[in-house]
Amino acid sequence: MTIKGFTLIELLTTVAVVGILLGIAVPNFTSFIDKSRARSDIQSLNQSLVAAKSEAVVRSAVVTVTATGGDWKNGWRSWVDLNTDGTLDDGEVIKKVEGIKSGAAVSASQSSSAISAFSFDANGFLVGAVPVSISYRTSPEHCSRDRDIQISASGQVRTTERTCP
Repeated sequence: MTIKGFTLIELLTTVAVVGILLGIAVPNFTSFIDKSRARSDIQSLNQSLVAAKSEAVVRSAVVTVTATGGDWKNGWRSWVDLNTDGTLDDGEVIKKVEGIKSGAAVSASQSSSAISAFSFDANGFLVGAVPVSISYRTSPEHCSRDRDIQISASGQVRTTERTCP
């Protein structure tokens, strides 16, 4: 009678090989997920800005993009002030985007001053004709994932890679 199975040495060898493979694969997979989240965040922000500009032109009205709770990391809304009271009311939101998934810091500035809102006019131009700069920053170890989004006075949205030190 022959008993079929694995010896202890065969089992330990298999477990060791699987452990080595997992040790190599897990860090690469984590990096892949982090890169994908950063790419998704940038695309979402870029698409939201282009959509807000387009809505302003289509509606022939001012469309405002506002950081949720005053912090861009928490998300943003594009809205049209239907009753012209200068505040966001029920029924005025065009699009709402939830917070950044990657944990990156997002900030917006106009003339070197931090802002939490800006608007496109009925022609798709920035209200006030002052360009807006949006910075998307991960930790210093991942400078290659960082992006700068520039919105020109004419409303053109352009995304560029951050120049790493």
